[in-house]
Amino acid sequence: MNPIIEVRDLRKIFHSRGRKIIAVDDVSFDIMEGEIFGMIGPNGAGKSTIFSMLTTLVKPTSGSIKVAGFDVYKQDGKIRPVIGIVPQKLSLYPDLTAKENLELMGMLYDVPKNLMEERIEYYLKLVGLSSHANRYTGGFSGGMKQRLSVICAVLHDPQIIFWDEPTTGLDPQTRQSIWKLAKKFNSEGKTLVFTTHYMEEANNFCDRVAIMNLGKLVALDAPQSLKEKAGSDNLEDVFISLTGAEVRD
Repeated sequence: MNPIIEVRDLRKIFHSRGRKIIAVDDVSFDIMEGEIFGMIGPNGAGKSTIFSMLTTLVKPTSGSIKVAGFDVYKQDGKIRPVIGIVPQKLSLYPDLTAKENLELMGMLYDVPKNLMEERIEYYLKLVGLSSHANRYTGGFSGGMKQRLSVICAVLHDPQIIFWDEPTTGLDPQTRQSIWKLAKKFNSEGKTLVFTTHYMEEANNFCDRVAIMNLGKLVALDAPQSLKEKAGSDNLEDVFISLTGAEVRD
């Protein structure tokens, strides 16, 4: 496999009230084309900042990032069409219907009208929302909003899908449905990049896991390899030993 994301010597420094905060400190890694890549770490570890830099929302202080061959500094406009983002805080319009939310997303990404209608019908059926297409999303449950947010992110057929803690706060059944969607998209060749607080998700679904702590990358490998190196059968134990942090239930 070839790398679809290349990160080298990445740093991000914020300044707040006269203080210098190093959020990401000299981090390098590759994400391979077609893999499911997970990022885990305690609050303040730097994973969300890296996520924001990979998706062109925040500029690095130094270092380099290439996404699908494009430079994040000079070619961010070429990166955005090839990525989809499922944010932690859902950004649906409550006064629009499910279909109208999708149509708006399709227009923003210049999806041709004939393709847009075909994809909207297909994806609404895929996530079990066909009968709710003309309902206002303000009345949707959390799980319904999350499923709609996922298909908003893939309507333009991106190569890479970024998911920021996509199952936080969802019931177990809805979490399973989200991961079923993720596996389907991955089977179609899409690269998936996740942040998560759930160790079982990182262990069961990710090809490789990056563990962040205090702005640094402290480990990166397949879940089984991480456990073997630590002499443990539990990824949670590996996480705690490397970060000293408690795991969210």
